[in-house]
Amino acid sequence: MSKYHTPVLLKESVEFLNIRDGGIYVDATLGGGGHARKILETNETIKLFAFDQDKDSIDETKKIQSEFPKRLTIINDNFKNLRTRLALERIKKIDGILFDLGVSSHQFNLSNRGFSFKYDAKLDMRMDRSSKITAANAVNNLEFEELKNIFFEYGEEKESARIAKAIIEYREKREISTTNQLAEIVENSIFSHRQLKAKARIFQALRIFVNRELEILKSTITDAIKILNFGGRIVVISYHSLEDRIIKNIFRYEEKNCVCHPEILKCICNKKSNLKIIIKKPVIPTQLEIEKNNRARSAKMRVAEKKEVL
Repeated sequence: MSKYHTPVLLKESVEFLNIRDGGIYVDATLGGGGHARKILETNETIKLFAFDQDKDSIDETKKIQSEFPKRLTIINDNFKNLRTRLALERIKKIDGILFDLGVSSHQFNLSNRGFSFKYDAKLDMRMDRSSKITAANAVNNLEFEELKNIFFEYGEEKESARIAKAIIEYREKREISTTNQLAEIVENSIFSHRQLKAKARIFQALRIFVNRELEILKSTITDAIKILNFGGRIVVISYHSLEDRIIKNIFRYEEKNCVCHPEILKCICNKKSNLKIIIKKPVIPTQLEIEKNNRARSAKMRVAEKKEVL
């Protein structure tokens, strides 16, 4: 298994892709290449297009590219540009797509990326390091209401107002530039028994904001469904309730035949079901996998299949 990143639900996710001979598949989140390698090894007749906006991931997976030179195409871009980049490769339809969301083990473990409060580092959190907005920009420039809303909406932190106020007061005296500074502000803002979870939530919220994760996820999942061939599968692994809720709601909406208000006797929306949810409850890792890879503990996998609109 790669030291760079241990893929979560590896066996299950590739099996649920239901890979077909000669198919075109997409790994929307390449990371360390664990899922990509497994997909390519499963069937020698398929082609895979793999996306990642992090240059480190691209560099790490050069070996996999050399092993499958004719069947693997790696694209250094955010998956929000999925349809455009595939069109440039003359790909209009695909037979399956996998999303493994969130931050890779490598990104968390690199002290200079600023994703974790476990290491003292610059407050960065950019997955795409060419982006101009960092977590430091956010905490030093956003108004109280903006910070409070980010912490509450993206981190689901109940003490968001208290923490936002503490940040405003701190930055009046000194710029907030490191992970340690931010972690200390959070710690000093709330009761000790909640400090660890609060830090995790605030760091998560800032990461989501900086990388526009939820906004991009909504549009990309919808785009992915549109370009699936009939019978093609979409497999999504998420790591927190905000992501999982988005996936669940999109899948449910796309599965419905009508979205008119119940009081309307005759459908006027003309909505047609074009997706079939394969598993009603998300797949979660086994206890054995969690023991081997702690990052897997919060993972949930949802699967749906494109169906012909009747």
